[in-house]
Amino acid sequence: MRSEKTLLMVVIMILALLPTFVTAQPVANTTSHTRIVLLGTGNPYADPDRSGPATAIVVNGTPYLVDFGAGVVRRAKTAVVDRGITALEPVNFRVVFVTHLHSDHTVGYADLIFTPSAQRRVPLEVYGPTGIKAMTEHLLEAYRVDIDTRLRDSKIFGFPRVPEGTQVNAHEIKAGVIYKDANVTVTAFPTKHAMESYGYRFDTPDRSIVISGDTNPTQATIDACHGCDVLIHEVSILASGTYPPAFQAYAAKYHTSTAQLAELASQAKPRLLILYHASIFERPAVGGPQTRLPGELLQEMVSRYSGHVVVGRDLDVY
Repeated sequence: MRSEKTLLMVVIMILALLPTFVTAQPVANTTSHTRIVLLGTGNPYADPDRSGPATAIVVNGTPYLVDFGAGVVRRAKTAVVDRGITALEPVNFRVVFVTHLHSDHTVGYADLIFTPSAQRRVPLEVYGPTGIKAMTEHLLEAYRVDIDTRLRDSKIFGFPRVPEGTQVNAHEIKAGVIYKDANVTVTAFPTKHAMESYGYRFDTPDRSIVISGDTNPTQATIDACHGCDVLIHEVSILASGTYPPAFQAYAAKYHTSTAQLAELASQAKPRLLILYHASIFERPAVGGPQTRLPGELLQEMVSRYSGHVVVGRDLDVY
């Protein structure tokens, strides 16, 4: 028995030290009209390898964004330069969604509004829970001096800037179909977090994609997926020492552990499960002595779940 336990520990250590090899590497589906680009897979921690939560769905060359965590605009531009996904030029974002208003999911909102504003010619459309209108109004007012002076200077010096570049139409949503165009139908479903929160299902001509946002396991998530092509779900690693005691109770109430996600995914039956927004780090030097690596998270999942599962990394393309 002791030798078996020793062997198991050695395997786990190898998996943790070699996450690049144990995590299935994403391959862009060149025959699909829909691509998923993970622009940010991190959590509130300032991790140089994982930007704040942000997921792009690109359909027929049109990008849609869910959440805008720290670094979203620069990650999008990196996808253009390093991955050749020209649809993710920041100015191309016209329709965006937010799961909830925690800062790690919204701190990139000002960046999303203002960085591409010199080239944008139409207002940004944003959909989210109660409070997104107030957040939008206050952000625009906070940058009023910037907005006014740049518009003034564009008139004086002939810069190609128009008022619509910084205009935002904020839509506060409820569960149900909240957006539809020729590329996508987007359905919001309620999730269980510390505030009003929603997950989103995207139905495109060739794929069905569900994004959980932050949530405890819910039947609504299972129903929204119901055999979907891709489920992108938050997860909390169970490994001891990962979270301080005070946060453990919070995580148990408002987040999803690997054990819980294994059960949820077994019922939801996605063709692919992507893990994101986990407390893991690519480099131990970043996370400190309690660092958990991607390989450890994957090992926790595959020991409980037999379906196709990967640990998402920034700029992965599916």
